[in-house]
Amino acid sequence: MTRLSILAACLALLSSCVSRPPTASAVPPVDAAAIEAHVRFLADDLLEGRGIATRGGALAAAYQEAVFRAAGLEPGGADGGYAQPVPMIAYRPDPVASITIERDAVRTVLATGEDFAIVNCGLPEGVLRGRPLFVGYGIESAVDGWDDFKGADVRGRILVAFVNEPGRDDPKRFGGRALTLHGRWRTKLELAARKGAAGMLLIHTDDDAGYDWAVARSTATKTTLGLADDPARLPVGGWMREPAARQMLRLAGTDVETLRRRAEQRSFRPVELPVAVEIRSRLESHPVEGRNVVGVLPGATDATVMLTAHYDHLGVGRVVDGDSIYNGAVDNCTASALLLALAQAYGRTPRESHPTLVFVAADAEEEGLLGSIWQTRHPAVPLERVRGVVNFEMANPWGRTRDLMVIGAPRAAFARWLEPSLAARGMRAIGDLVPEQGFLFRSDQLAWLQAGVPAAWVDGGMDYEGRPEGWGVRRHAEYRSRGYHHPDDEVTADFDYAGLAQLGDIATELVQRMAADEPGAWKDDPELAGMKR
Repeated sequence: MTRLSILAACLALLSSCVSRPPTASAVPPVDAAAIEAHVRFLADDLLEGRGIATRGGALAAAYQEAVFRAAGLEPGGADGGYAQPVPMIAYRPDPVASITIERDAVRTVLATGEDFAIVNCGLPEGVLRGRPLFVGYGIESAVDGWDDFKGADVRGRILVAFVNEPGRDDPKRFGGRALTLHGRWRTKLELAARKGAAGMLLIHTDDDAGYDWAVARSTATKTTLGLADDPARLPVGGWMREPAARQMLRLAGTDVETLRRRAEQRSFRPVELPVAVEIRSRLESHPVEGRNVVGVLPGATDATVMLTAHYDHLGVGRVVDGDSIYNGAVDNCTASALLLALAQAYGRTPRESHPTLVFVAADAEEEGLLGSIWQTRHPAVPLERVRGVVNFEMANPWGRTRDLMVIGAPRAAFARWLEPSLAARGMRAIGDLVPEQGFLFRSDQLAWLQAGVPAAWVDGGMDYEGRPEGWGVRRHAEYRSRGYHHPDDEVTADFDYAGLAQLGDIATELVQRMAADEPGAWKDDPELAGMKR
């Protein structure tokens, strides 16, 4: 299919969605053909990988606005429009940044990219000197009875910490093997910033992080974005590779294993590291404006359900096998397409058949959920009206499943809302199959959970109809190894949009039950209380 034919098909689809008469059904059918058309357009090379604040990203935003308009959604953005500007600041990494460690005339100079990966977000002079303070896992959680800081004054200090959490083999501490919010590296940097630290170096091990050094190293090569009004921005922070960390600790007269044993204890107190550290990194920044696209479909009552999916991806990047466009067909065109198809389906139903719905095509998820965080701070409707959020992320493009994956909170509420739909279909609910990867904290549902609103990433599971046992697990693993954040994430011959239509139909029933639930029934849920900012 050529680019012009894709455009023609999509324009025809837009016109068709306004020519169909409304139906009386409270649960509108979701059109698999519409989903396919949206996926093919958004994943096309024409959109250049939908990078944030790029031409391709602007094309994707304009396309989604056109769908919302044609479906009859009202503007939910700024100044009476569908677009919601997301003001950000871009920080460019210094390609010649260095970290020098010295003690008793023994001096080690670390190389950016190879030994560490940092971003200068607030050191105008470009240099930070000091004696580092090891703060264990860098966690402070009253709910879990854990405090790695013990009242230490860390203002202006360079902090060093492990990623993840203590006690991963103990299900009674934090989440056991399942990563919690406190093990997330961004949470550690944000906490350090709130405490007034000048910098933080996180010791990277593949086991702690859940991914290899190449992922962390990208911090040293690509621009980092942050919200322009972010109150928890650390002046300088990032990763230190394990061998480099071992060099620093050796000079300090200790080692990783000793500090690990101490950090695993609830009684841990910060440890001074008697070495001089100098971080050099030039500050280079400029303003950037992202764009959420927000549409509102008023319903029978003010009770509101949010439906979200991010549309940004990685844009044009490093060439791999002759391809530099990171199309992100699965991440996240599938989810964006489902969001658009749901908007079209709901647009064909009477107002009295559904609650008020807010559709958010979020920008800058790939940079830390920035578009969704901005929407929670500047919501299209007051948050007290929002009964819950259904987030679509890397939505299933490989066919119908017998199970449904739900990653969110409160779990009991989502189980209650989903049970009738799943029972009627002979389906079962599953949770995160790799909880140690912390997917709960890696997609837009987290922004809403931290705002105190029930939210979940809902997706097809792993048990595929018409496929042998284990096929789904193998297909997902293949995507993660060969497609995820790679130019090969393109529309492939095995895409089967019936699974996305199935997910859409379940989502419409979930929406009805969320809106009909008792207002505020979840307000005091401990799962939400533990995540609120």
